[in-house]
Amino acid sequence: MTPRFDGRYYILAQSGNDTKSKDGATLWIETLSEGQAAATFSFIKVLKEAFGIVVRDENDLAEHRGAQITYSILGFHENIDKKYAFDPDDSKRSAMLAAHPVEVKRLQDLGIEVTPAGTTSYNFILAGKHKGFNITRLIEREGWKKDECLYVGDALFPGGNDESVIGVIPTRAVKDPQETFDFIRTTLLSS
Repeated sequence: MTPRFDGRYYILAQSGNDTKSKDGATLWIETLSEGQAAATFSFIKVLKEAFGIVVRDENDLAEHRGAQITYSILGFHENIDKKYAFDPDDSKRSAMLAAHPVEVKRLQDLGIEVTPAGTTSYNFILAGKHKGFNITRLIEREGWKKDECLYVGDALFPGGNDESVIGVIPTRAVKDPQETFDFIRTTLLSS
Protein backbone atom coordinates (compact mmCIF):
# COMPACT_ATOMS: atom_id res chain seq x y z
CA MET A 1 0.00 0.00 0.00
CA THR A 2 1.33 3.40 -0.90
CA PRO A 3 2.26 5.73 2.00
CA ARG A 4 0.21 8.55 0.45
CA PHE A 5 -2.87 6.80 1.87
CA ASP A 6 -1.49 6.60 5.44
CA GLY A 7 -3.91 8.08 7.94
CA ARG A 8 -6.49 8.96 5.30
CA TYR A 9 -8.52 5.83 4.66
CA TYR A 10 -9.88 2.67 6.21
CA ILE A 11 -8.42 -0.41 4.57
CA LEU A 12 -10.72 -3.36 3.94
CA ALA A 13 -8.36 -5.99 2.54
CA GLN A 14 -9.14 -9.59 1.68
CA SER A 15 -12.85 -8.95 1.03
CA GLY A 16 -12.90 -6.83 4.18
CA ASN A 17 -11.84 -9.69 6.44
CA ASP A 18 -8.66 -7.84 7.39
CA THR A 19 -9.82 -4.32 8.21
CA LYS A 20 -7.68 -1.46 9.50
CA SER A 21 -8.67 1.95 10.82
CA LYS A 22 -7.26 5.17 9.41
CA ASP A 23 -4.43 5.03 11.95
CA GLY A 24 -3.52 1.49 10.88
CA ALA A 25 -4.97 -0.30 13.91
CA THR A 26 -6.58 -3.67 13.20
CA LEU A 27 -10.35 -3.45 13.61
CA TRP A 28 -10.84 -7.16 12.85
CA ILE A 29 -9.21 -10.05 11.05
CA GLU A 30 -11.05 -13.26 10.15
CA THR A 31 -8.39 -15.87 9.47
CA LEU A 32 -8.83 -19.28 7.90
CA SER A 33 -8.03 -22.31 10.05
CA GLU A 34 -5.24 -24.73 9.14
CA GLY A 35 -7.82 -27.30 8.04
CA GLN A 36 -9.66 -24.78 5.87
CA ALA A 37 -6.39 -23.68 4.29
CA ALA A 38 -5.32 -27.27 3.61
CA ALA A 39 -8.65 -28.08 1.93
CA THR A 40 -8.41 -24.90 -0.13
CA PHE A 41 -4.91 -25.73 -1.37
CA SER A 42 -6.08 -29.26 -2.26
CA PHE A 43 -8.84 -27.77 -4.41
CA ILE A 44 -6.41 -25.30 -5.98
CA LYS A 45 -4.33 -28.29 -7.09
CA VAL A 46 -7.45 -29.80 -8.70
CA LEU A 47 -8.24 -26.51 -10.45
CA LYS A 48 -4.67 -26.11 -11.67
CA GLU A 49 -4.71 -29.58 -13.20
CA ALA A 50 -8.15 -29.04 -14.74
CA PHE A 51 -7.14 -25.76 -16.39
CA GLY A 52 -3.92 -27.35 -17.63
CA ILE A 53 -2.25 -24.04 -18.36
CA VAL A 54 1.53 -23.81 -18.54
CA VAL A 55 2.53 -20.79 -16.47
CA ARG A 56 5.65 -18.70 -16.34
CA ASP A 57 6.19 -19.09 -12.57
CA GLU A 58 4.69 -21.97 -10.57
CA ASN A 59 5.45 -20.08 -7.34
CA ASP A 60 3.30 -17.10 -8.40
CA LEU A 61 -0.09 -18.83 -8.39
CA ALA A 62 -1.41 -18.94 -4.82
CA GLU A 63 -1.17 -16.65 -1.82
CA HIS A 64 -2.34 -17.37 1.70
CA ARG A 65 -3.13 -13.88 2.95
CA GLY A 66 -4.44 -14.97 6.35
CA ALA A 67 -8.09 -14.02 5.95
CA GLN A 68 -8.20 -15.11 2.31
CA ILE A 69 -6.44 -17.46 -0.05
CA THR A 70 -6.23 -16.31 -3.65
CA TYR A 71 -5.37 -18.50 -6.62
CA SER A 72 -4.37 -16.81 -9.87
CA ILE A 73 -4.66 -19.23 -12.77
CA LEU A 74 -2.05 -17.41 -14.89
CA GLY A 75 0.02 -15.99 -12.04
CA PHE A 76 -0.20 -12.75 -10.09
CA HIS A 77 2.61 -11.13 -12.07
CA GLU A 78 1.64 -12.28 -15.57
CA ASN A 79 1.30 -9.68 -18.32
CA ILE A 80 -1.69 -7.46 -17.47
CA ASP A 81 -3.13 -7.55 -21.01
CA LYS A 82 -3.01 -11.35 -20.97
CA LYS A 83 -4.76 -11.32 -17.58
CA TYR A 84 -7.51 -8.93 -18.70
CA ALA A 85 -8.17 -11.07 -21.77
CA PHE A 86 -8.28 -14.41 -19.92
CA ASP A 87 -11.80 -14.43 -18.43
CA PRO A 88 -13.30 -10.92 -18.25
CA ASP A 89 -16.86 -12.17 -17.71
CA ASP A 90 -16.00 -14.94 -15.18
CA SER A 91 -17.47 -17.58 -17.50
CA LYS A 92 -14.41 -19.88 -17.61
CA ARG A 93 -13.90 -19.78 -13.87
CA SER A 94 -17.60 -20.17 -13.07
CA ALA A 95 -17.84 -23.14 -15.43
CA MET A 96 -14.83 -24.73 -13.73
CA LEU A 97 -16.49 -24.39 -10.33
CA ALA A 98 -19.69 -25.91 -11.75
CA ALA A 99 -17.62 -28.83 -13.08
CA HIS A 100 -16.37 -29.60 -9.55
CA PRO A 101 -19.48 -29.62 -7.33
CA VAL A 102 -18.15 -32.23 -4.89
CA GLU A 103 -15.02 -30.20 -4.14
CA VAL A 104 -16.96 -26.91 -3.87
CA LYS A 105 -19.46 -28.58 -1.50
CA ARG A 106 -16.60 -29.94 0.62
CA LEU A 107 -15.26 -26.40 1.02
CA GLN A 108 -18.74 -25.11 1.85
CA ASP A 109 -19.08 -27.79 4.52
CA LEU A 110 -15.81 -26.51 6.00
CA GLY A 111 -17.12 -22.93 6.02
CA ILE A 112 -15.30 -21.67 2.91
CA GLU A 113 -16.80 -19.94 -0.11
CA VAL A 114 -15.01 -19.54 -3.40
CA THR A 115 -15.72 -16.88 -6.01
CA PRO A 116 -14.03 -15.69 -9.18
CA ALA A 117 -12.06 -12.47 -8.67
CA GLY A 118 -10.46 -10.10 -11.14
CA THR A 119 -10.05 -11.82 -14.50
CA THR A 120 -7.76 -14.72 -13.56
CA SER A 121 -8.30 -15.51 -9.89
CA TYR A 122 -10.42 -17.22 -7.29
CA ASN A 123 -10.84 -15.88 -3.76
CA PHE A 124 -11.40 -18.34 -0.90
CA ILE A 125 -12.87 -16.72 2.23
CA LEU A 126 -14.90 -17.69 5.27
CA ALA A 127 -18.49 -18.32 4.19
CA GLY A 128 -20.66 -15.25 4.59
CA LYS A 129 -17.70 -12.99 5.40
CA HIS A 130 -17.84 -11.26 2.01
CA LYS A 131 -17.52 -7.60 1.05
CA GLY A 132 -21.18 -6.79 1.72
CA PHE A 133 -20.99 -8.28 5.23
CA ASN A 134 -17.81 -6.40 6.09
CA ILE A 135 -18.96 -3.08 4.65
CA THR A 136 -22.15 -3.38 6.74
CA ARG A 137 -19.99 -4.17 9.75
CA LEU A 138 -17.81 -1.07 9.23
CA ILE A 139 -20.79 1.21 8.63
CA GLU A 140 -22.47 0.00 11.82
CA ARG A 141 -19.24 0.28 13.81
CA GLU A 142 -18.66 3.86 12.66
CA GLY A 143 -22.31 4.93 12.87
CA TRP A 144 -22.46 6.04 9.23
CA LYS A 145 -25.64 6.38 7.19
CA LYS A 146 -25.79 3.81 4.39
CA ASP A 147 -27.30 6.27 1.92
CA GLU A 148 -24.28 8.55 2.36
CA CYS A 149 -21.85 5.80 1.37
CA LEU A 150 -20.86 4.64 -2.11
CA TYR A 151 -19.14 1.46 -3.24
CA VAL A 152 -17.19 1.51 -6.49
CA GLY A 153 -16.38 -1.89 -8.00
CA ASP A 154 -15.60 -3.68 -11.24
CA ALA A 155 -17.53 -6.87 -10.48
CA LEU A 156 -21.00 -5.60 -9.57
CA PHE A 157 -22.84 -8.32 -11.47
CA PRO A 158 -24.29 -11.75 -10.64
CA GLY A 159 -21.44 -13.99 -9.53
CA GLY A 160 -18.94 -11.11 -9.38
CA ASN A 161 -16.84 -10.66 -6.25
CA ASP A 162 -18.51 -7.27 -5.62
CA GLU A 163 -22.07 -8.63 -5.96
CA SER A 164 -22.52 -8.97 -2.19
CA VAL A 165 -22.45 -5.17 -1.85
CA ILE A 166 -25.48 -4.67 -4.10
CA GLY A 167 -28.38 -3.64 -1.88
CA VAL A 168 -26.14 -2.84 1.09
CA ILE A 169 -25.20 0.68 -0.02
CA PRO A 170 -25.38 2.59 -3.30
CA THR A 171 -22.92 1.23 -5.88
CA ARG A 172 -21.17 2.44 -8.99
CA ALA A 173 -19.89 -0.08 -11.54
CA VAL A 174 -16.56 0.58 -13.25
CA LYS A 175 -14.57 -1.50 -15.72
CA ASP A 176 -11.05 -1.34 -14.27
CA PRO A 177 -8.77 0.39 -11.73
CA GLN A 178 -8.19 3.40 -13.99
CA GLU A 179 -11.91 4.06 -14.35
CA THR A 180 -12.20 3.72 -10.55
CA PHE A 181 -9.53 6.39 -10.00
CA ASP A 182 -11.08 8.65 -12.65
CA PHE A 183 -14.55 8.33 -11.11
CA ILE A 184 -13.33 9.01 -7.58
CA ARG A 185 -11.19 11.95 -8.70
CA THR A 186 -14.11 13.49 -10.61
CA THR A 187 -16.53 12.87 -7.74
CA LEU A 188 -14.21 14.40 -5.13
CA LEU A 189 -13.42 17.42 -7.29
CA SER A 190 -17.11 18.11 -7.90
CA SER A 191 -18.09 17.95 -4.20
